[in-house]
Amino acid sequence: MNRYAAVGLAFLLGGCVSSQPKQPPPAEPFVFKSLDLEQQDSDGRPAWQLRSPEARYDLIRKLAQAREPRGQIFKRGQPTIFIQAQTATVVGDGQAIQLEGKVLITLLGKKPVRISGDQARWIPSQALMLIDRRPVALDRQSRLRAQLATYYLDRDLVELRGHPVLEQWSSRQAAKRQGAAPPLRVQTALVDWRPEQGDLTAPQPVRGVRREGNSHLQLRSKALKGNLRQGYVDLLAPVRVRDPKRQGWLNAQQTRWAINDQLLTSTLPFQGAFGKLQGQGDGFQINLASSTVFIPQGCDLRQPGEQLTAQRCEWNWPTGRFQAQGGVELRRKSYQQITRASLVNGSIGKDRTAVFSSPGSRVNSQFTLPPQQKTRQISHQSKPAVQF
Repeated sequence: MNRYAAVGLAFLLGGCVSSQPKQPPPAEPFVFKSLDLEQQDSDGRPAWQLRSPEARYDLIRKLAQAREPRGQIFKRGQPTIFIQAQTATVVGDGQAIQLEGKVLITLLGKKPVRISGDQARWIPSQALMLIDRRPVALDRQSRLRAQLATYYLDRDLVELRGHPVLEQWSSRQAAKRQGAAPPLRVQTALVDWRPEQGDLTAPQPVRGVRREGNSHLQLRSKALKGNLRQGYVDLLAPVRVRDPKRQGWLNAQQTRWAINDQLLTSTLPFQGAFGKLQGQGDGFQINLASSTVFIPQGCDLRQPGEQLTAQRCEWNWPTGRFQAQGGVELRRKSYQQITRASLVNGSIGKDRTAVFSSPGSRVNSQFTLPPQQKTRQISHQSKPAVQF
């Protein structure tokens, strides 16, 4: 082969190598006018469904991108949960569904509960939904927030982890709460909540703050359990309430917090103080809305030099005024004075001591006067300067 033929053959071979066919471009995803997925239970009743007005399907990755998805979850053939979001990514025929953008999960019924977040992973076969971006649960007067919410749909259980917070408004405040800070905020380490039944459990220490104007009450308890649908939470002993501004405190045993009525009540003995006035009783009721404390029985109030006992007492801590009723007995160390009346009023002065009075009521007072000093006898030997 001559030199020119070899060069020509090399050129032809090189041309063959460089002219290999190119990879075909990736297939364009299929665009559907609508997406309609539905799963049935073992009895042939609908278990869940998901619909979208537009979806793009990737054949290779077996993924569907859905716009404005809407879904329902059924129990015994009846819809119980409604789901919506801005977008959804569906794996296969519904093995896993990723919801994103203003995710809203609504529990249907007379008292609907809304659970929202920015992202949720839904696994229908496991009846599991994981909300890991700003999960919030909201009803008419309460709000639950946490960093992570795991929703076991078939067990009616939501596990809230990552500093869960319970916030509460009164009925009047709830109607106006657009952006308003909640007056009551309770925080703990973890919360288990059953949204359909309403049961709420926080097995670790709880701390909370109740704000009213420029003052606030601090709340502490060992744990809590209750039912949000029935509107109560039980604070487990020991329970501590503090009012730093007014030098007030309350140490109590198990206490029930009626959420909707804004009442703290206990039928067990307690101790407390307001300034220099200390008190105890066989139970109490604190009205958080009106800032009043009521002792229904066994009222015992003490301050330096004075003790008051009565069948019942009531005081308002912003004003410092209080009232004792029924078999009132006031004992003072000075002259061992004992005063009995059916009604005694009082108020806390600037020095944080109480001043008692009983206007318009019949009062019976008893004093013990100190013994008279003996007069010194005049000596008969001493003679007056002038005699008559």
